[in-house]
Formats: sequence, C-alpha cells, structure tokens
Amino acid sequence: MHPGLTLGYWLTLHGLVTFVAVLLYVMTAHVLRQRRHPAAAIAWVLFILLVPYVALPAFLMFGSRKQARPRPHATPDPLALETEGSWAVQTAIALGQAEPCAYHTLRVHADGKDALDALWRTIGGAEHTIDLCTFIIGRDAVGKAVIDRLCAKARAGVQVRVLLDGLGLWMGGRPDLAPLRAAGVEVALFVPPLHSPLKGRSNLRDHRKMLIADASLPERRRLWCGGRNLASEYFEGEQGKAHGVRSSSTIRSRHDNQL
Repeated sequence: MHPGLTLGYWLTLHGLVTFVAVLLYVMTAHVLRQRRHPAAAIAWVLFILLVPYVALPAFLMFGSRKQARPRPHATPDPLALETEGSWAVQTAIALGQAEPCAYHTLRVHADGKDALDALWRTIGGAEHTIDLCTFIIGRDAVGKAVIDRLCAKARAGVQVRVLLDGLGLWMGGRPDLAPLRAAGVEVALFVPPLHSPLKGRSNLRDHRKMLIADASLPERRRLWCGGRNLASEYFEGEQGKAHGVRSSSTIRSRHDNQL
C-alpha cells in the first residue's frame, strides 16, 4: 500500500471497481441478450464481487460468448405489435423461447365430454403429422382409445410421434405402448426415473399436455391443449372426482404463423 494513501481510499477505490464490474456484467448480459443458467449467473456475480480485478477480465474474455441466436423476422402481426414492449415477451425471447404468435380461432371446451370429442376430431382430421406430448396416458378406456386411434393413423401413413413423461408412465398404470411402436409410431420417454444423472435431473418432469396435428400445414394445423392428462378421470370423472374439472382448448393457428 502506498504510504501516502489511507485505508479508506483503497476501500473506496475497491468498491468503485467492484460496482463498475457488476454494472458492466449486467449491461453486457442485457444488451447482448445472453442466455446463461441461473447457477452460472450467480457464480459470475459472486466471482466479480469477491475478486473483481481477476473476474472482470475473465468475464470479458470468456463469459460473453453465449448469445441468443437471431431469429428470422416474418411479417409483423397484430399480436407481435401489441406485445413488442412486454417485459414478459422480451424475457422469454431472451431465454431462447419462440416468439408469440396469433391464432385464428380459440375454442375453450365446456366439459370433459366436449374436450374428449375435440381430441378425437383433432386426431381424426390429421392428414400428415401428429405430435403428442403428455404426462400420463392412462391404462383405461380413454388411454386405450388414444393408443388405438394413433395406431390407426400411423398405419394410414400419418407420421405420429409421442413424448410421454418417464414418471407419468408409471403413474398412469404403465399403459401398453407396444402397439404404438408396432404401428410405426415414434415413442420417447422424457427423463425416465432410472437413468444416468448425466442425461438430466430426475425431478425434471414434463407436464405439457398437447396434441398438434399437421404442424407444417398452415391451412390445416390444429393444437389441442390444456390441463387434461389422457386418462378417463380427466374427462369422465372417477372415484367421486368432479366432472370436467380440468380445462382444455382447441386452437386453429393463423396461416402466417407457427404453433
């Protein structure tokens, strides 16, 4: 320490350097729309706070390389114009999520019967592709009917893909998925309970429930989605459960947007 400078001076200078380093980190991450795991972001901030003289050069050299990939911009639609300044939309895009798009029609199902009828219509109307993602396919009448209808579509030449949660498979009573594979359906499990820790965390579950028909055809694509697993209790009610307590909807997309 220089004999002419007091301890308070050095502490003030250190605090200023630390403040500038943290400010530079925040501004760089915001301007460049960097995608960074929360644990990595916390580690960088702690590194900068503890040893800013080392952390700041290290961040400028190695920490600013992950940037969100630019997305092609299609013709602006009304929804995009209305949500352009929304912080939620901007945050989702910065995290690498798809931009929001408008839909042509939205139908909210009144009850379980209405939702099930809409599901059958969506599957039955598919001509090229069906993509199904769900947490549970029940080992019951509804689950079997879903499997049978998907098998029939696959045999008719429709490309069918199914993503089922690895834990939901067991919670649904282990439905028989062999007919799907035999019919040519591509079946995948999302993070099975017994798997290598290098392939993902066991507590990471897929609760998305959606069926997309003809996703590549702007004139025909449909989205059936909501909170219903593909089991009887979510449509018909079982063991005293309320009838139609789960919500779902069917969406027809606009011709100039993707689902």
